[in-house]
Amino acid sequence: MGCTERDKKMADMTLGKGVDDMVGPDVQVSERIQQAMDMAKAFHEGQMRRGNGGMKPYYDEHILGVYNILREECGITDEDILITALLHDTVEDTECTLDDIESAFGADIREQVRLLTRIQGEPFSVYARRLFSQGSYQTVIVKLADRLHNLRTIVYMPDVRWIQKKIKQSYTDILNPLPEAMRRIDGRYNEQIYMLADKIEEQILEVQRALNLKHS
Repeated sequence: MGCTERDKKMADMTLGKGVDDMVGPDVQVSERIQQAMDMAKAFHEGQMRRGNGGMKPYYDEHILGVYNILREECGITDEDILITALLHDTVEDTECTLDDIESAFGADIREQVRLLTRIQGEPFSVYARRLFSQGSYQTVIVKLADRLHNLRTIVYMPDVRWIQKKIKQSYTDILNPLPEAMRRIDGRYNEQIYMLADKIEEQILEVQRALNLKHS
């Protein structure tokens, strides 16, 4: 996908896809949230992800999954957090750039997405250390929601060793550095952050039980 195609996706996000296509007909979202939904959906167009029932559009399966964890389970209404969640994979996985993010949503959202973006070839441990040592409460809460959603869908992946690696990684690179990060950040959303950490631990146990049943 070249520059022309990227520019087309930037234009597409302004056309308005409709809330019904995003989070259901009874949900009202602000113009900024809708703009972020349109942007994420446009850039992730054509990407697929394995989920319950087979391959599904990445935007529907994962991006809205993370968004809904924050909005529905954590009760988050902070637009900057929800926008960051919707855009957290755009720079890493699509032709979207940080300049595109800043142009649409400003420098702070750009910085959150930058921290959440894993540089090509960067070991996950290095990425996580950078994220938790430099990120704000927005960065941390989005990353935890992202990891929780990944763990909820990981059992659909066929490679057991890869799943086990991700489980170990969830402890060593996500949960273990969290207490130090929490001493540094300003304290907003502590309750939701610790709730997500608890849900990640519970989900790890669910995944391990599922793997034991599957391979017993």
